[in-house]
Amino acid sequence: MAAAARTGLGAGALVWAGFDGQQAPGELLDAIADGRVGGVLLFAFRGNVGSKAQVREMLREVQAAARRGGLPPVPVAVDQEGGEVVRVGYRAVFPSAMAIAATGDPSYAERAGRAVAEGLRADGITVNHAPVCDVNDEPRNPVIGTRAFGDDPARVADFVAAWVRGAEGAGVATTPKHFPGHGHTSVDSHLATVDVTSDRATIERRDLPPFAAAFAAGATMVMTAHVRYPALDPDRPATISRPILTDLLRGRMGFRGLCITDSLDMSGIHVDTPEHVVGRAIDAGVDAVMVTSRLDRQLSAAAWIERAASGARIDEAVARVTAFRARFGIDVPDGDVDDGPARALAHEIAARSITHVGPPLPRLDGPVRFTAFEPSRASPVEELADPVGALERALRSRFGGRMAFARHGRLPDGEGRRVVFTFDAFFDAEQGRALPALLGEDGVLVALRSPYDATLAGRHPALLSYGDVPASLEAVAAVLAGERRPAGRAPARLG
Repeated sequence: MAAAARTGLGAGALVWAGFDGQQAPGELLDAIADGRVGGVLLFAFRGNVGSKAQVREMLREVQAAARRGGLPPVPVAVDQEGGEVVRVGYRAVFPSAMAIAATGDPSYAERAGRAVAEGLRADGITVNHAPVCDVNDEPRNPVIGTRAFGDDPARVADFVAAWVRGAEGAGVATTPKHFPGHGHTSVDSHLATVDVTSDRATIERRDLPPFAAAFAAGATMVMTAHVRYPALDPDRPATISRPILTDLLRGRMGFRGLCITDSLDMSGIHVDTPEHVVGRAIDAGVDAVMVTSRLDRQLSAAAWIERAASGARIDEAVARVTAFRARFGIDVPDGDVDDGPARALAHEIAARSITHVGPPLPRLDGPVRFTAFEPSRASPVEELADPVGALERALRSRFGGRMAFARHGRLPDGEGRRVVFTFDAFFDAEQGRALPALLGEDGVLVALRSPYDATLAGRHPALLSYGDVPASLEAVAAVLAGERRPAGRAPARLG
């Protein structure tokens, strides 16, 4: 391969791998040194991220392995979107994309993107698989939701472009996802095969503008969707579709950066055997494949690519990855950044995002009875693992002895106005059935994740926080206590 001969990198540079635990296993380090793995993926649920010191030491070992093989440092990637998708909790944690959009100010997206990037790069992480460019125009979308900036393509485009400018300006590669759009689905591609049956004109009007805006703003990567779009390719999901990744992405949209797959562990791409999928993805126009787990597959993937993909396409991908690695493969810096300003910005955004819908909010001057359902999904990030506990602390610091608090949707005994906190009740029939009795005559609904929970409030007032990160919980508690007025505006239609 001509490109490999010039750069010293071969097909292994196209393989990005994850692992379990707080140290990379020796076999993976050897594969990095041998050039069989070219990128590293970190996940909270796999126990990769404990403390700042641990992450830095782990990545120093990773980069030492690359140096041992006479190779440049490998790019290291995380998904640090904010809101429900956070991998690093010891740095500033930002509200969700939809919360940022609820402020109405794209400059917050730029500042957040920059702050997140500065924290990541300080620890040797130079790839963020964000922002989400999907237009969440399907309320029952189970996997995007508040990860999107909203349901209006123009609004999403403005906020996506701003995030890209901030992050790329701080030296971290952004990864607009999930191309060409995962917003108009009611099925999670982690769990099943997904089809978007919209016609081509609708896809071009609704889904593509945010990606075009991200590319124009300087995004250096893009991530594929494990979704089928029959109007664009009647036979294949985007990840292995040449009409989508070469003709549309490269040809019509002119993208020249690095194209990476979403995780190949996901059920949405189980349309062929793993050894064939990686080659088909490269031939379609992908430059890097996420072989997220199974060390045996990770160590075999380079050979699979060489056997299944065309030589010309491998050379093109290796050349693109080589240039990307020269820019974003770094050793772990010795210095650090002050997280204080980023944490303050996260709280400022959260305060501006809280949204009131429905009848006027009552004053909570007397006794108050709070009840919170438990979230169906707990964050694997230690700092975010107990949002109900963090919520109770935020409320007690303001209401003190005037409040009674209960979990699991149980209403505390006694007197006082009712405030009910939900987590995705729109998707949870049990929560939905319990709400009328819990709200009673004068209750307030607070939707802590899905804003579509507000459609279940009936004639009651509702507050939306678009997520349950600590900054958002503090902000909603402050509104309930009358410390500030809710200033946000919903960036998605609520019925």
